[in-house]
Amino acid sequence: MIGHERLLEELSRLVKRSKADGTSVCAHGSTRRVLRFAHERIHQDLVQESVTVYVKVVANQRVGVAVTDTLERSSLEHSLRAALDIARHAPPTKDLPPLPAGYQHITTQDYVAQTVEMPPQHLIGSLKRLFQLCQGVGAQLAGSCVIGEDELVVVNSSRVACYAASTVAGAKLVTIYRTLSGFASGVHRRLDRVNLERLLERSLKQCLHRHDPIALPIGTYDVILEPEAVAELIGWLGYIAFGAKSFRERTSFLAGRIGEQVMARTITIVDDGNDPEGLRLPFDFEGVRKQKVMLIDRGKAAGIVYDTTHGLLYSQASTGHALPPDEVEGPLPSHLFLEPGTKRRDELIRSCTRGLLIPRFHYVSGLLNPREALMTGLTREGAFLIENGKPTRPVTTMRFTQSLLEALQHVVGISKERQLIADPTQDLGSCVMPTLHLAKFRFTGRSED
Repeated sequence: MIGHERLLEELSRLVKRSKADGTSVCAHGSTRRVLRFAHERIHQDLVQESVTVYVKVVANQRVGVAVTDTLERSSLEHSLRAALDIARHAPPTKDLPPLPAGYQHITTQDYVAQTVEMPPQHLIGSLKRLFQLCQGVGAQLAGSCVIGEDELVVVNSSRVACYAASTVAGAKLVTIYRTLSGFASGVHRRLDRVNLERLLERSLKQCLHRHDPIALPIGTYDVILEPEAVAELIGWLGYIAFGAKSFRERTSFLAGRIGEQVMARTITIVDDGNDPEGLRLPFDFEGVRKQKVMLIDRGKAAGIVYDTTHGLLYSQASTGHALPPDEVEGPLPSHLFLEPGTKRRDELIRSCTRGLLIPRFHYVSGLLNPREALMTGLTREGAFLIENGKPTRPVTTMRFTQSLLEALQHVVGISKERQLIADPTQDLGSCVMPTLHLAKFRFTGRSED
């Protein structure tokens, strides 16, 4: 951990040395310990430490951005000079917002020291226990465990000084039994809240089955999508529809439809970077406090997220969703929540006469037709045929091609329970998702095809 004193000192010093009209510097420091395992042994144990510093300057209505991966003063000053040089050669920007002003915030509320201070022997002992349990039932185990810490700091010449530190722990387990495999994942700020044995039980339940998978006819099915699968699809919606850039370019299905009923009335989607149920992050890469944004309100198109640049274009304040200054995707939601329903997961399954139970998808693409939220992807481990309210037979891999906008107009039920979904090896952000029962979901291919 670098610490807020050093980070704020180094970045503030750099801002003061800048001769630009406006200067903003943000840094993301990250440490990850990753253990990967397979064939009853840990085959990789690595620690990665990194820091990325973004220097953005505004001079004569021109913007320059430079990036470095060290806090060495010579490198920071070189990046400042490079950003100034880039700005001198950049075209002027007509609609250039002022830098955010006056927000100061320092927090370590999501930093759990025990997570990163846990002796490695403790985690290794837990993994050995999982190996033994798998051996006992004749299954194989593979996967990874991750422990990490993050620091995000933003300082600018308009008196912004923000710092947030956090920890994260997560695991992914894949179990293999005969021709079937199962999967489970978990993530939390606290390592002791990632229950590995419970994850193993969930994964084994998907693959310890006496029947081989069956191939089903392609066509439209009822589906019970578990939180991992829901997170994959809603995450794609966030990328293609809920940001101001796609809205402005009219590739978002929300463009021209704010206030219209676009989904079932049971669907409410919000983005909230300050909700402790997710992996919260109180501010964005511009140093703007994150706001709770209603995206879909009881099925109606309700809103989008902004950074300062796109907020100026729409005469709106930034909602605190700016990405790093070298990104070109515009503002995006990173803490998505789908509001829960009234039934338990098991009730949703019992209410399904015939359909598919799908724990997760992979190889999903939401770029087929973003205006219709048309997506394609594959089922993976643990997909089962449901008959008369019971999962009866595992099914082979199937490909879906479906407008999510259409699918979310046919919601049969939503579970009370929700699960935190995040990949602790990737960027900051998370989803909190329930299980969904959808009446119409189109499958267009099978693994044999």
